Amino acid sequence: MKFYQLGFRYLQRKKGKTILLLIVLILVNSMILGTSMILRTTNESKQAMQEKTNSKIVVEITSKDSKITENEVNKIETLEDVSSINRIGRQEVFPNNFAPVTLNTSTNEENLKIALLSYDDLEKDSPFSEMQYRLASGDYIKREKKGAVINANLANQNELKVGDTIELSTENGTKVSVQIIGIFMSAGNAEKDQPSETTAVNRIENQIFIDNSTYKELFKEAEFEKICIYSKRPEKLDVLETSLQKIFGNDVALSTSDTLYQQMSAPLEQISKVANLMLVLTLVTGTVVVSLLLCMWMRTRQKEVAIFMSLGKTKSEIFLQTLLEAGSVFTLSVLGATAIGKLFSGVLQNVITGSETVTENLKVVLQIQDIGMLFLLGGAVILVALCCSILPILRANPKDILAKMEG
Repeated sequence: MKFYQLGFRYLQRKKGKTILLLIVLILVNSMILGTSMILRTTNESKQAMQEKTNSKIVVEITSKDSKITENEVNKIETLEDVSSINRIGRQEVFPNNFAPVTLNTSTNEENLKIALLSYDDLEKDSPFSEMQYRLASGDYIKREKKGAVINANLANQNELKVGDTIELSTENGTKVSVQIIGIFMSAGNAEKDQPSETTAVNRIENQIFIDNSTYKELFKEAEFEKICIYSKRPEKLDVLETSLQKIFGNDVALSTSDTLYQQMSAPLEQISKVANLMLVLTLVTGTVVVSLLLCMWMRTRQKEVAIFMSLGKTKSEIFLQTLLEAGSVFTLSVLGATAIGKLFSGVLQNVITGSETVTENLKVVLQIQDIGMLFLLGGAVILVALCCSILPILRANPKDILAKMEG
């Protein structure tokens, strides 16, 4: 009779032991599956947070003599952890086809110029993101949206509107034309609070925001005062900071901004630690309990194994028979654990999202990778337990086993 026939017949004959092993394995596998689902969901939640919290390092010049060059920007973009950058430049230029707003009667250059600020993304890292300014009409500057955003008072004085073109020039005569894509106003109408002696270049009304492509057209060797570097891995922000320190040395000031990520990830880290501890305890306890159960099972089968070996059955056939028996019960227990996991996924959902600080309300559902992890970890438990129970018998001499049993 083949080993698989003997295995299935043994399970049918020893129904009580089979049911007991099945119940134990269902409990162990349910714990493994539950902790695996929690760990997977918390990892997915942390990944979602990494994309939404916009953790960044701000690089800022410490003196007017030191600027951030395009060469340094190129080096930053090659770093592995960088997801995006926001270059911020500032220069003073002359308006060509419009007049700056000023109450000062001075004829100095400062009263004839406007302040030009360049951004890759105006909605981030700017007075707009800090709610100091608000967009009255039009669009923000984006990587895919080029143009200029000007103050409403400047637009009204020069009868400018979204879609019109303004012309700017530098001291060396370089000119550039740029289309107006947005008009802004300050919060609380701060323009009125400025002293009348404030020169044009220092007035809010004369701040013009442009994209960096236009900025580089106007200043061939574009230099920046500040760069905001967004990280793909907020938890490794210190690694990125070290890389940036090597690029810039002591010429700039570095500051990190990941408070939101730390606040949001802290409860998930706690859940992950507890789930990992539960998983380790489940694996250790499950291995011990199943090993003891199978050892007790095999003690009653020593004579049977010895007789099979005396009749010419190979050790590999006997091992395969016991592996088939344990594997069949394990497979049934996986089905039971899967049903329990699906039934109690709502409870696990409450574990993940129960904390008020966890805002990533991810749906906890049983997925194929959870079942795969169950087969891997649960299979390891049953295999270790089986080896602990059967190998001592297979290594013994059949005659010694029979003599011991008869004695």
